[in-house]
Amino acid sequence: MMSSRLVKLLHFDDSLGRNHEDDVMKLARGCKSCLKVASWAVALWWLTVWLLYPTNVGNVFKEDVSIQVGNSGFFGTSATYYVMYTCPVIALAIFALLYLELTKRFPDTKACREETDDRKSSQLQRVWVTFARCVWTQPLVVRSPLGILTAIDLLGIGLVLFVVVCFTTNLTVPWFDSINHGEEIPGLEKRWQAKLDKSGELFGKVIPFAMTLLFVPITRGSPIMRLIHVPFEHAVRYHRWLGHLTMVLIATHGVLYSIYYYSRHEMHMVVEWRYSQEGIANLPGVIAAMAGILMWVTALAPVRNRLFNLFHGTHQLYIVLFAFYAWHVGKGNMGKCMGGVFLFFIDRFLRMLQSRRRLTGVSARVLPSGIVELKIPIKQGISRLEWHPFSAASSSLNASSTISVYVKPLGDWTCSLQAAIVENLATRSLGPKLECPFPLKLHAEGPYGQESNYFLRYKNLMLVAGGAGITPFLAILNDLLKRHQLKQQEAPVCVQVIWCVRSISELSTLRDIRPAQICPSFTDGLTLELEVFVTRDDAKNDFTQFNSKKLEFGDTCTDKQDACKGDSCVKTISCLTPITSSQNLLMVAIVLASVAGFILMSGLFNHYVNTSRTSAQGLPMALDVFLFFLSTGVGIVVFGGGVLLLWNPAWNSSRTNLTADDGRMDIKLNMDVEAQPATLMDMCTITKGPRPQFQEIFENAATRYRGEGTGVLVCGPNGLRESVALQCRAQNFKHRRAQFHFHSVSFDL
Repeated sequence: MMSSRLVKLLHFDDSLGRNHEDDVMKLARGCKSCLKVASWAVALWWLTVWLLYPTNVGNVFKEDVSIQVGNSGFFGTSATYYVMYTCPVIALAIFALLYLELTKRFPDTKACREETDDRKSSQLQRVWVTFARCVWTQPLVVRSPLGILTAIDLLGIGLVLFVVVCFTTNLTVPWFDSINHGEEIPGLEKRWQAKLDKSGELFGKVIPFAMTLLFVPITRGSPIMRLIHVPFEHAVRYHRWLGHLTMVLIATHGVLYSIYYYSRHEMHMVVEWRYSQEGIANLPGVIAAMAGILMWVTALAPVRNRLFNLFHGTHQLYIVLFAFYAWHVGKGNMGKCMGGVFLFFIDRFLRMLQSRRRLTGVSARVLPSGIVELKIPIKQGISRLEWHPFSAASSSLNASSTISVYVKPLGDWTCSLQAAIVENLATRSLGPKLECPFPLKLHAEGPYGQESNYFLRYKNLMLVAGGAGITPFLAILNDLLKRHQLKQQEAPVCVQVIWCVRSISELSTLRDIRPAQICPSFTDGLTLELEVFVTRDDAKNDFTQFNSKKLEFGDTCTDKQDACKGDSCVKTISCLTPITSSQNLLMVAIVLASVAGFILMSGLFNHYVNTSRTSAQGLPMALDVFLFFLSTGVGIVVFGGGVLLLWNPAWNSSRTNLTADDGRMDIKLNMDVEAQPATLMDMCTITKGPRPQFQEIFENAATRYRGEGTGVLVCGPNGLRESVALQCRAQNFKHRRAQFHFHSVSFDL
């Protein structure tokens, strides 16, 4: 009797626990829905303000905001545009971070894989899921100056152009109508000159819209991009497009005003630093435009691909562009574009803190193909002088304390890295101690890939790579094998790898992955096929002699100024990585503190420092803008940095030394390869000669995966991505037997 009562009591407690958990999940789902609705509402409101600004309704709204803000006496009317344009962007970022944090803590229990034959889900749900994914993954335009475009890309481009056209139209029509109906007075400006003046002003007024969007995608840990699941490698494309739009507007604005001043014989006005009644100075605008044009020219693909260091160096002129643009338009007008810029500077400050340590404990080796493999401690930072994006080849599910990166020697920097390592490998027998071959110790930053495991949505995967593009797929294969070892149900069950290489020696990158070692029973639940197409065997150099050798750099890469010396010293940077997805609440606190500091400092300067242009004792507007810079810097560095220090007390003791057992890898020069399980290289089907016939491959895949969604991941040259995208589009539109979802994982600056 007692045992039966005890069993009933235990069942009752379990039901209470389950009910409580269900209530918490329902509350979390409700909060996430509210945050998502609020995010969309704020974004639409921000766009609406831009559309209404040139109209009478927008002017009335602006006057109301100006009166409310000006009556405070603390901020002044210069804060009007900050309330209208900056506050919505900051609010959107905060809502996005809160949504991401709830998503992380309370993930949906539903399987993320697309199952079109799932009878438990309704037909409407399946259609909606398929449609939503096709919007992001269906290539519609393949060969275009902008690259491969999906429906969401076209929608974004159309929306931005729609706002620009509506904004300019709402201003142009009434202005030109007023000029046409006005009386032309002899000796004053003519009608065409007046139209030229207004046209230049028109393009100048729309620049802040493009500029605030310009800084959103280039922010590494942008919460807005993470909210809509846009990884950094895709966001860079949007930054590039918006950069072209911004520079076209800036160049047109400058050319029109140059023609206007030339026609009136007032070219001296271009080089004068004198503020007009509207608070505009010409010379700072000229300097900002010159810096922007220099960045624009060096960012064009022919220059960027051949002279990457020049591109990267000139892109640091964004500081000059921002500063002199602020001096050009004044503190008040900067409120139109400060939303995206403010978030970018917060991110830049955090990345600077993240990069304050250099890394040691690096191992390096050269594969037979000449590719350099670097293994570095997982905790990351960034290089001060050069930044080179590389893909990781290791999975976060592995127990290893290191992350592997493959570097293909193509440019000067990577070839120098390879030469330095080869030279040390060739002379390692001359002495027991090796000197570090790197001119600077290693810095690393990231990762900046997809935050979600999007490849788990699909039951079937096709991984198409070209050359070094196999690197991210090695990480995916590692991850899938580990998931099958853990018996996770959502892992894909059929994976087909198609790899195009020039030399058969490039297959050596597959030797480090032994599927049976990671998951002994992987053949029971995973069908893994690897097809390698060797187009020509033209290896210029043979590095086979170095394949089994590895360089370990521990304390040999230290500087004289470093406090840590000794054989057991291996350095990593602080454990705090504030810009990663795991620090959402910290980012909310930093953003709020930075904004609060900026508001406080701006209000104090406005209240106690007289910056009126009409006052004899007033500071010039140039110094007024300098106080704006000071407010921004103090808000981010002092207030935001203070929150960072208070949030993580371990930051003060970040110079922690790890022992060799924790941070170093063992040197294994002589391995019993025959005793090891088969590698991925042993599982390959090699075809020499022709390139893969993607039409035939996709026809077979459409028959094989009939009625199922298939994820197609591509990493490689432009031509390879376009060929695969064309086949995905053709198969989806032609047969509809299987749905191919296109994902480009290539990182191209």
